[in-house]
Amino acid sequence: MRERFNTVAVAIPAQLFNVRCHVSIDRQVPVMTDFAVRLLHLSGPLDVSVLREYFGLSASEARDLLELLREEGLIGEANGRISLTSYAESRFAASSDGLPRFTKIAERQSRPVFELLTYTPLPKTLTGNYWDNSLELKWNADDPEAGKTRDRAEAAFHKHFLEIERFELEDVNRRAYACYKVDEIRAGRPYSVPLPVHFEVDAEGNVEFEVDAQLELLPESLRSKLRELTADRIAALATRPDHLRAFIERFDDELLARYLLSASSGGERAALVKPDGRIGLRKDPTIDFGRYVHEVHAQNNGEIYDGGRSQATLGALYMPKTQTRLLEGLRKALAALKRTPDVELPAAAFWVIPDSELWGRTSLVRDLITAVRAELSKAFGSSPEIVAVAPCRQDEHKDQSVKRARLLLDAGFNRVFLSPYQPKQECFETLLVPGIFGVASYQWTLPSAGRYNVPLGFLTQAPKKLQKMAAFTQSVMTSSIYASSRGNGSTADERRFRFEDAAVSEFAWLDRFAAAAAAA
Repeated sequence: MRERFNTVAVAIPAQLFNVRCHVSIDRQVPVMTDFAVRLLHLSGPLDVSVLREYFGLSASEARDLLELLREEGLIGEANGRISLTSYAESRFAASSDGLPRFTKIAERQSRPVFELLTYTPLPKTLTGNYWDNSLELKWNADDPEAGKTRDRAEAAFHKHFLEIERFELEDVNRRAYACYKVDEIRAGRPYSVPLPVHFEVDAEGNVEFEVDAQLELLPESLRSKLRELTADRIAALATRPDHLRAFIERFDDELLARYLLSASSGGERAALVKPDGRIGLRKDPTIDFGRYVHEVHAQNNGEIYDGGRSQATLGALYMPKTQTRLLEGLRKALAALKRTPDVELPAAAFWVIPDSELWGRTSLVRDLITAVRAELSKAFGSSPEIVAVAPCRQDEHKDQSVKRARLLLDAGFNRVFLSPYQPKQECFETLLVPGIFGVASYQWTLPSAGRYNVPLGFLTQAPKKLQKMAAFTQSVMTSSIYASSRGNGSTADERRFRFEDAAVSEFAWLDRFAAAAAAA
């Protein structure tokens, strides 16, 4: 069994350019001109009388036709015979269908997008998928040509002109054949084109990544470079201590506890040689991952337990399989509200985000937030806020916190709180509709691939688990440093981005959902 547990959009640096240019395009010529040129191309030099007889022309009509052909530079005469000029013959050479092609120079506006490594134009299939939270790769660190974007873009525009025409114009008849000259080129704002990279794990804990099929739209030189840089970026990720046991204890999850392994007897740990040549200690696995995957997910497709109120999950919450399961569980929980009179409806839902560089770097996050909001609106009659709680280190530069907050608001959260996490909680993740439904997962580090975190967890309607999740949410909210939001309204000032010191007193109502867990 192989399970896709995460998708990460890696960033291809790109830039849009506005190009004003003159191009060669098709032009219509009189039917007789077209036919006469074709005849001379097939027959070679002809007497004027033969041409006149072939088309059934009067003497004056023949003179007019020959005059028009001369003006166009299409024929020459020698010894009373007419033949095509080299220019006219070239109209056939430039054609792929054996018909003469006549052109004219016209002004054209073009808006190509070039990736900034090889300056290859990117098709709309790629450039239409904008997601600003892509994983940055180390592209042009030592490029001596960096900064000469307009010069390089102009050269690339001439080189790839026919390809750019194909990307921009679906109608073949509207495409130009050549760029006569570039009159002006203006550079737009650089941005990142996201290309999805998919991560899969097997029952033995072996991880592989593959770049999305869209990779085939890129030139081979860029494809190989992208694979190389992605592997380098992952290798540079920090590793974290394993606190899976703390997660299981915090949320009292009996299913994951079933697969915990006892610590190594005598404290002995085998040595290993790391890729960089250093000697380290082999990590003991916390959990019998192979048996867990085989029994819980391969055999039972996400085992259901807690009397039918909880189900195991494997993979990031926003991944399609987990997302589908999450939304089904949420609908089931919301449907149960109709059978519970006078139930308290929460004023907000909370998503506590783990401290992981590979988390949420895909528009799938936005898709899940939108879907959760739609389900809650349908059940509540109006949509409660969806609040993100994100990691923020005490010594982190404020600009980094502001950037993270903006990205999360762009993903669809109503508000964002930034909080320093306790070390044991950095890999915890919860999505909670207090008192109704919740999902919790742990970003477990694979012993065989320490840079990869595979989310293991559960979704639940079990009251005890929901209470513990509310208590956890309350604890990370309380330690928040900053809060961020965008206002609602008709003016720019009313809709402006806000970033300020955190104040969480308005969420005191969470106490009621967490009280039982605190007592326990």
